[in-house]
Amino acid sequence: MAHFIKLNVLDLGHDNTENNTNRKYIPNLINLDMVINIEPSVVHSLIFTKNNLIHPIRVKESLDEILKMSKCCK
Repeated sequence: MAHFIKLNVLDLGHDNTENNTNRKYIPNLINLDMVINIEPSVVHSLIFTKNNLIHPIRVKESLDEILKMSKCCK
């Protein structure tokens, strides 16, 4: 059974804006069974999955927030 958490993923069109402070986030379900690694970044947390090792998924939530949400999935 898959274990999902709802995270706010950075919109893929964010690079097309002139002002990077105008970030848009889209709520997405992330399958924790597919996650290889999660790392902190300056602004986002970076999620590396089995299908996405080169370009990680950037999410708004911190590592602590993600960990807290993941414990609800047991």
